[in-house]
Amino acid sequence: RASRPRQGEWELGAHCSLRMSKPTSAKPSEAYMARKRNAAKVNAVTTGEAPWGNIETNVLSKPPENVSADASWASVIGMWLLLPLNILQAIFGALLPIVYRNYSWWAAQSVGCGRPFLLAWTWWRYVLTGLLALILPCTGGGSRLRLFRWEWAAFGKGEYWYHGEGVWAWTYAMVDAIQKGSQARKAAFGCIAAAIPDLFPKGILIFLPNSGKSPEAEASPAAEEKNEWWWMRQEFHKIFFAGNPGYYERLQNIGPYLKKNGVVPDRSKLDDKEYLNGLVVQCVMYVIFDAYAEGGTIGSTGLDRSKPANWDHAEYEPIWLSPDEVSQMVNWRGYAAYWVLPRLLQRFLFNFLIGRVKGLRKDSADLVDKHRLRAPFEKMNSQLPEQFRSEYGVELMDKVFFIFGFAGIGGTSAGVESTGQFLQGKTGEIGDGLVTFPPGYDGLAMWKDGDSSTRHNFIREVCRLDPPVTSATTSFVAEKTILLYNGVGCPNACGGNKETTFPKGTLNQYTLSMANRDPTTFFQPQTFNPSREELDKALTWNGAFKSTAPGPEPDALAAQYPRICPGRKLSIYIIEAIINALILEDAPTAP
Repeated sequence: RASRPRQGEWELGAHCSLRMSKPTSAKPSEAYMARKRNAAKVNAVTTGEAPWGNIETNVLSKPPENVSADASWASVIGMWLLLPLNILQAIFGALLPIVYRNYSWWAAQSVGCGRPFLLAWTWWRYVLTGLLALILPCTGGGSRLRLFRWEWAAFGKGEYWYHGEGVWAWTYAMVDAIQKGSQARKAAFGCIAAAIPDLFPKGILIFLPNSGKSPEAEASPAAEEKNEWWWMRQEFHKIFFAGNPGYYERLQNIGPYLKKNGVVPDRSKLDDKEYLNGLVVQCVMYVIFDAYAEGGTIGSTGLDRSKPANWDHAEYEPIWLSPDEVSQMVNWRGYAAYWVLPRLLQRFLFNFLIGRVKGLRKDSADLVDKHRLRAPFEKMNSQLPEQFRSEYGVELMDKVFFIFGFAGIGGTSAGVESTGQFLQGKTGEIGDGLVTFPPGYDGLAMWKDGDSSTRHNFIREVCRLDPPVTSATTSFVAEKTILLYNGVGCPNACGGNKETTFPKGTLNQYTLSMANRDPTTFFQPQTFNPSREELDKALTWNGAFKSTAPGPEPDALAAQYPRICPGRKLSIYIIEAIINALILEDAPTAP
């Protein structure tokens, strides 16, 4: 998209005419409509307000970007034509580590050459190999953590392994250093180029590079550090978190909110993922958006709905979505498996999954309109520097709501699902063998007998062992030489670590789920122990932190991590309130 004009750079002509043979029914000419669009853009620059736009026309219908030749439709045809051979090769790759390493080497060669069509055949078998390795019981068994450990073992259990388009790191020391530093992020997910703007919106926070500290940790950094990521995060935090009117009060009022809306104790619901996900949707919408709903006022009274003093008013009704709306929004959790599939696989499936995600993004835009929630997005867009504003308000809304859907709804839903399982001595998605419960363990009793601080530690320990976000993608900021088992430059069966050099910009995946189990940092790392001394070191929410108090108090540990999740407390308080509502006969009135 071309950059927007500065104030006074464009001028509308003073004289214009429009001829219409049928004034009552004819459509305006293209020239006239172009002038209207031009005028709207000028107004957006001079007033800071962009036109809202249409989610389908102005966002979802844009052509795909980031498309390599080996993910072209011609390549997809070849993949289908040779499908039996591709599946046969994938079976060998998913069962034999030596074959998997060989396929990874060919993928690395393709990346080094710019992923040309000539090497597309290497990706046909490779993406199917990864899919099978995730599914097969002897490798991943449906667990991302198990898949990561299998790939790590295939590369000799060293510090690095290769997957997708880059290098994966797992030790606590390396992951911690990456999270504390400047990250050269790009439009990539799961260590492979992301499908934008159809699967992921273009320019979302998780794809923007950062330098220096976060706006929360340092409000006035050097000018060169105020890049797009810095401004987006600052306004995101100001409008939807710390600066959101009544945010911390609602955070502590989730329990009464659920009780008021008919949520009653029912331990069987701990195994009902759809029900749990629906409650997460309601809680996220309440805490983040209730102050802005219905124009920010209470019915016809004009009272400010963000003020707790007004919550007892007869006309005040906190936002509570209809069953149909909830059934749409829970897809932010239900579609979690779609994000990791590269464009080649998406096209192999004829963009069926991308179509679903587009539908979800449209449903989210419709939800914003239905509940009159445009204001915070328009405000955020207007407060960004001109060069970082979205052309349309709905475009900014799509970027921001995607984060709430992907991390706020999807991530918190995963957390409450896992907490419900661990309470019952079960391990959910990660399966048996990767978690050890102490002798005589009774999770439900531990929860009931504990206070809020104890329950927060319970949740943090669950998410240390089974983090909602298992890894994240950045890239090397400079050329890097590493020891890699078998060497990505060695296509034969030779063993041993070999020095391998990767250029600046090579994708680098840091694996939170394995760093949280590094025995050099965590004592008996597979043992579930909410009282462990080193619990504050867990990197689950993209950084370590100490405080879970419901307020914007300083946290010196969290301040060391520029990209630490601003919604970490939101996630913990929602999980706690939902579990309290389901298993405590007399649920507390506030977390």
